[in-house]
Amino acid sequence: MCKWASRPEPSAPTAPPITFFPVPYRFLSHTADAAVVLEAPDEAGLRAAGVAALRELLVGDSPVAVALERPIRASGNDTAERLINYLREVLYLYDAERFVPAEAGAEGVRGEPFQADRHRATREVKAVTYHGAEVRRGADGGLRATVVFDL
Repeated sequence: MCKWASRPEPSAPTAPPITFFPVPYRFLSHTADAAVVLEAPDEAGLRAAGVAALRELLVGDSPVAVALERPIRASGNDTAERLINYLREVLYLYDAERFVPAEAGAEGVRGEPFQADRHRATREVKAVTYHGAEVRRGADGGLRATVVFDL
């Protein structure tokens, strides 16, 4: 029996292995929104950090398996626009298909369908905004982006 419930221990997991992710981002104080600074060596790294931040906003520290990949084609005139459009597509997949993002992939985003017994929806993210969005190259050659999520 589980210590915390009066039901038998769960059977062996059938889901793919859970991946734990480093934290390549930090949240900033922002009124009615969540502003986040992403740091990465390149544009692909910014997408990965953005997915990690969005995942935390959507499902907190709930484990997310890398089970499926959804294609994403995000275009834009510059790195900031491509990043915002990419994250908007990831948010759309969550809203429309309840697809929880685990990580950015080469051709899209990887994750799994929302499962109420494994995922805890922590807050509603209404949009990924252009307001305050910027990408700068640091002295070390890496990229630093600011993204604002409308909550």
